[in-house]
Amino acid sequence: MIRKILGLFVVMTIMLFIGCKSPTTDTPAKDTSATETATSTSDKTITLLDISGVVPPVRGAMPVTTITETAQYTGTITWTPSDSSYAASTLYTANIVLTAKAGWTLTGVAANSFKVMGATATNAANKGIVTAVFPATAAAPGNATANDYVSANIGTLKYVPAGSFQRDYTVTNISTISTAFRMSAYEITRAQFLAVMGTDPSDATCSNGNTDPVQCVSWYQALAFCNKLSIAEGLNPVYTVTGVDFATLTYPGIPATSNAAWNAVTATWTNSGYRLPTEMEWMWAAMGAAGTGINTTGYKKYFAGSTGTNALGDYAWYSANVTDGKSRPVGGKLPNELGLYDMNGNVWEWNWDWYADNNTWPNYTVSGTLVDYRGTASGANRVEHGGGWNSNMTNCTIAYWYYHYPYYRYNNIGFRVVRL
Repeated sequence: MIRKILGLFVVMTIMLFIGCKSPTTDTPAKDTSATETATSTSDKTITLLDISGVVPPVRGAMPVTTITETAQYTGTITWTPSDSSYAASTLYTANIVLTAKAGWTLTGVAANSFKVMGATATNAANKGIVTAVFPATAAAPGNATANDYVSANIGTLKYVPAGSFQRDYTVTNISTISTAFRMSAYEITRAQFLAVMGTDPSDATCSNGNTDPVQCVSWYQALAFCNKLSIAEGLNPVYTVTGVDFATLTYPGIPATSNAAWNAVTATWTNSGYRLPTEMEWMWAAMGAAGTGINTTGYKKYFAGSTGTNALGDYAWYSANVTDGKSRPVGGKLPNELGLYDMNGNVWEWNWDWYADNNTWPNYTVSGTLVDYRGTASGANRVEHGGGWNSNMTNCTIAYWYYHYPYYRYNNIGFRVVRL
């Protein structure tokens, strides 16, 4: 009997020992709901804060739904409003959800640290939900103001109507622009070039800051900017260079010396993307694109915006009012009749055309009536117009031109862009 009682006591003691846990070894269950992603102590905080692939809204284009995948995260995009294609005069917001890849975490990411080109982006700390608000899309056509185009990256492009004009003192030398286009109201700035190309090539000693026009930029580099900006905004690039993928091209990949492939660049003029103006387009825009018939006096203007009685110094930064050897922020002077600033002075502006040397003074003559003239088929130099911060008054006339090798860079040469 005593043995039975002892045996029962031992069994009960063993069961009691097995059924109890020490409070010092108890581990509570972890909440693994969908709103929280488990991270390892070895995960690294995401450092790629510039979100790529979020193409700014452009009237008529289709919204993108994914970002460019990185080594650290993927991402999806929904839009507010959720239109199948972007409407006119509408403010769009990209709602971006980032998902960290293995080995990376959003923990440690500061509030409002993610960036989206062309938008105002916000995010909460330690979160991958990014809200990017873009400027309103361009207005629908209807009048000159409504026909302006607004780029999220370079601002307003002013509408330039089609028309015809006498381009020099020979009355039979008539140029016709058969298709309206839009021209950037300002010269491309250092900040804008940097945002698109990743490099600012400007000579800082000849500039007052990043809102000055970009300079020390070659014709090749201006073309690259145009195509890369087009790609960033979901437009069809205009330029094709054999062997060059502009989507992956970086600034160091642009030739610094004469290059046969770049010299043979072709342009698809009907594409929607950005490009350099032709010389005739530049002249037509500079003179104000005025008149219902043939404009026979615009080429005589002393400067863009000239009435014959006003002063160049009110419209241009040039040698008479620049004494420190530096350019000035764009838009600091009065615009011409179309609302285009700095068409004269500040920096010379690259045009598309080859310089046509016919071996007679003034070594640049094209004759007769020309429709949508885009320059000679080949050459050694590309044309510039407008004068720069160190130019004299003569260089600032509408008809005055100059030229340089397409790989040439100097601290008074920049550009502006056009598009259809």
